Amino acid sequence: MSSKTISLKEETYERLRREKGEDESFSDVIDRFLDDEEHPLHGLVGLADDDEVARIRAASRSFRDDVDERTDAESHVEQ
Repeated sequence: MSSKTISLKEETYERLRREKGEDESFSDVIDRFLDDEEHPLHGLVGLADDDEVARIRAASRSFRDDVDERTDAESHVEQ
């Protein structure tokens, strides 16, 4: 099997070394992390009911609209 040489920051190397098991290579450690298919936000699915999701979406939409209005107002003042 062919291999590649890569450069790592010292702190990154130390983090990988701490994660490495006795019988693992650094490639094994990296593969283990890359093969983890569960999205980090997956655990949040189902925490909010439909009403709460609707409230969050409305608040988010209102926030974005407010930012857009402020940005538009500032751009007209600068011109």
